[in-house]
Amino acid sequence: MVKVLMEQIKIAAGIVTYNSDTERLEENIKSIINQVETVIISDNASSNIGELEALADRYHIKLIRNNSNRGIACGLNQCIECARQEGYDWIITLDQDSICPANIIVASMKHLVIKEVAMVVPLIRESNSGEVCLLGEDINGKEWQEVRKCITSAAVTNIHAWEKVRGFDEYLFIDYVDYDFAMKVRLNHYKIIRMNNVILDHQIGDSKLKTIFHYKIRVANHPAFRKYYIARNMIIYMKRYGRYLDLAQETLRMIKVFLLIILYENNKTSKLRAYVCGVRDGIAYRNHGS
Repeated sequence: MVKVLMEQIKIAAGIVTYNSDTERLEENIKSIINQVETVIISDNASSNIGELEALADRYHIKLIRNNSNRGIACGLNQCIECARQEGYDWIITLDQDSICPANIIVASMKHLVIKEVAMVVPLIRESNSGEVCLLGEDINGKEWQEVRKCITSAAVTNIHAWEKVRGFDEYLFIDYVDYDFAMKVRLNHYKIIRMNNVILDHQIGDSKLKTIFHYKIRVANHPAFRKYYIARNMIIYMKRYGRYLDLAQETLRMIKVFLLIILYENNKTSKLRAYVCGVRDGIAYRNHGS
């Protein structure tokens, strides 16, 4: 049955890069290239573009070169639009440092034939800490389950659903791009399916686990510019979808990020300044949709 589906359903892969570690990126490519029909890379003006071009030539990958850093959302849209033009109905989107399990496409197949499915995603394991990131959705003991949100890395995405919701919001640039897209597809009556028996090795910042009163908390250690987008886009996300969210929980999440910078992260001054600027611009944002 799976073999028949794989002959009928052609899947592309899209990777967005920016100053990537080329050794890690090559591992990424090797992990997916034999599972899909084609691989597309969108690069955001990397300083090591020569190394990237050599990789693309070696593995016969289509490379989209941007003249500036246009963000993860733009890169994802470029990869998916390219796949759409080449006649693909599905694409697996990948961060540059994610290493796919060997069974991710085979395991996804049985879900892709379900009309209302927009995304099929794996469990996420943070490669530095070994923590499984459930994104608020505990495992229900089943092989798969419907979930409310996911990250874009290793998400097998329905290109028709992407078109219907007008793609990823490029204004968001990087953080909350995935949560915003997940909310849009769900509000358009699509489903997100998480496979609980497929695990993606994924690197989140310079992540470390800290223990506070016997609780383990992940400290992401993102650079300062990411703190700006995290703060700004969390507020935008709440403004857009407040009626569907637990706003108290979202606000506590913002406070938690702020406190973790103070308590555990390096370069505190620059990160706190960026975070406060993000809060200011998020408050000033006027909801225009996405």
